[in-house]
Amino acid sequence: MSLLRYLADALFPSHCHLCQSHLSHDKGICQFCLSDFPFISLEQPNLLFQPDIARLFNLPHCHGLMACAWYQGDLKRWLSEFKFTKQSHYQTAINAVIATQLAHFKSTSTFSPDIYIILPLHKNRFIYRGFNQVAQTWLSHLPHTKVSTNTLIRINATKAQSDLNLKQRKQNVKRAFEVKQNLQGKKVAIIDDVITTGSTINAAAKACYTAGAEEIWLMPQH
Repeated sequence: MSLLRYLADALFPSHCHLCQSHLSHDKGICQFCLSDFPFISLEQPNLLFQPDIARLFNLPHCHGLMACAWYQGDLKRWLSEFKFTKQSHYQTAINAVIATQLAHFKSTSTFSPDIYIILPLHKNRFIYRGFNQVAQTWLSHLPHTKVSTNTLIRINATKAQSDLNLKQRKQNVKRAFEVKQNLQGKKVAIIDDVITTGSTINAAAKACYTAGAEEIWLMPQH
């Protein structure tokens, strides 16, 4: 251990966000808690093949779904605090969960995206929030040469989906997205943080499908 790292650990000790034990790294979760974390399914690479999950969403333009965990408990708290109150120390824990799920996904799935699309914020919301929480938590885990932040554009400043019912959510995101390049024959992964009813991410998938995408997978955290 370098002197600089030793001093950093001494002055700013890192603790597991779950059990509070001291960590010798900055991953936010100790290995014991990570191995016991309630992932949705590490063995099933496509969650749309699980009837209980497929019944929750109407995703006609999507071929596959990979998600880390249900939007509840500790992961919901970490993401909410990071997203809405900018408590960035939770990002390390979120990153550890994403990295674990992606490692299992790559070892069990044959899907290999040609392009990863970070679900965009409208420019007004980006200015208000100051950052895109999806990009912040996912970019370090993705091959940079395949990531696009300008292929999919949010052209309408929609209302917050959390304040709307199912019918309103569908109407809110109708024609909200536009694709700025030809996706003919491409395998596309759309990255988001939360999928609740699927309205937003399905609207994004429809835009990609219209632009010629051959296979579309959704990769939210929850």
